[in-house]
Amino acid sequence: MNRLFAAAVAAGLVGSVTAFGSGVASAETAFIVPGTAPSPYPALRALYHFDPATQPAIGANYYDSAGATREVVPYPGSLWPLTGENSPTLAQSVADGTNSLDSRIRSADGNVTVTGLSQGVLALNAEQARLANDPTAPAPDNLTFVKTGNPDRLFTKWFRPGTTVPVLDYTVPAPVESQYDTVEVVAQYDIFSDPLDRPGNLLALANALVAGGTSHTATAFSDPASIPAQNVTVTTNSRGATTTTYFIPAEQLPLVEYLSQGGMSPEMAAELNRYLTPMVNRAYGPPPPPVEPGVRLADLRGIAPGNIATPISVPINAVSTATNVASNAVTAVNIANQVRNLLPKNGVQLPKNGLPLPKKGIPLLPKGKKKR
Repeated sequence: MNRLFAAAVAAGLVGSVTAFGSGVASAETAFIVPGTAPSPYPALRALYHFDPATQPAIGANYYDSAGATREVVPYPGSLWPLTGENSPTLAQSVADGTNSLDSRIRSADGNVTVTGLSQGVLALNAEQARLANDPTAPAPDNLTFVKTGNPDRLFTKWFRPGTTVPVLDYTVPAPVESQYDTVEVVAQYDIFSDPLDRPGNLLALANALVAGGTSHTATAFSDPASIPAQNVTVTTNSRGATTTTYFIPAEQLPLVEYLSQGGMSPEMAAELNRYLTPMVNRAYGPPPPPVEPGVRLADLRGIAPGNIATPISVPINAVSTATNVASNAVTAVNIANQVRNLLPKNGVQLPKNGLPLPKKGIPLLPKGKKKR
């Protein structure tokens, strides 16, 4: 299960100036740590539509970036094996990014803002942990972190601290209270920054994986002015540092949006979204309260029919409920037919001898790395 999850996460990790209010960092220097580098494999590269030229704009709307000197921090940005058979693992890449970022922060003068996207945020998290108890660290007022699409929100929810995630070779960090103010930008349903509480909900998991390829990168270029006030929260830790979280709501399920782009009619997409959203949302938030146990047959011994409790009686709205069930069934059939029409009419044609396998395959561990 862990290997299956790691593969899904790996696949997802490779997909202006506004009016600022008080509390927004004013930076003289901005260091930007981008996400995972494009894959050398065409099939994977097609899934990752990120223009390197836009890297300086990562998180720019979440600090006063107008007069800031921006520098993109160089690091591998690799995710073995998806970024090449000889590329560093995620852990090695993040370690290099952290060291590169640390040296720049310590040599900078004035106010500094650090922004990151996806894998780059893992370097920001590691740097905050490194500076947390360092007496030579910059003053809290001189450094701010802006995190967009933070994968550690997923890792720390699904794995215990200290766990090394298979394939990724990444050890889940323990929570650390930082002395620096932080901004977190989260896209609803993004598997990395808004992970499921119940991943056993396969429909919600599929929707989250699609969001990881669509909404995930977009968080870095979002506008805080467009986010509803009720979706902005501020917490203060024991060291007096604040974490401001911007939660970007989805207008439509990413899974439905994906089908819409494939040709589904707007009317059917809206109906499908209405139909699926409650199912998907069951995977998030606290679990529902336990259902009161019903009357057991053993409890009915010796009870006259007239004294049987209400919970096992027929509901008075049984007829209307049956009607609604039938109506929903018709809706489900219509939706299924529309989705089926989007698929190739003759099905997917496979080679007569099956799909060819890679000559060497993809090893489970990097070259020279022994199984633990």
